Amino acid sequence: MTFDPEIRERKETYREKQMISPEMEEKIREKLAVQETYPDIVYCPNRSCGTPVEIVEEQDSIALRCKNCGFDRIIPKKKKYDRE
Repeated sequence: MTFDPEIRERKETYREKQMISPEMEEKIREKLAVQETYPDIVYCPNRSCGTPVEIVEEQDSIALRCKNCGFDRIIPKKKKYDRE
C-alpha cells in the first residue's frame, strides 16, 4: 500500500475548510434559502471529533448536530424584509 502525502494533505485541507465557522454558517444559511438541502459535507468543529454533522432545517432556524460528540448549534434564518 502506498502512502501519498499530497493526497492526505488535500483531504485534510478540504476537511478544515468544511468545518463549522461563521463563514460556513452563512454559506449554509444562503444555500438553504434557495434550495431544500445543503449538498456539501460539513464537519464538526471539535478537533477530536471531525465527524460530518447533520443539517436539519426547521421553520425559523437551521440546526447543526453531531451524532458522535453531541455538538449542537442553532443558526437563526435571516428574515426577509419587503422593500417598498
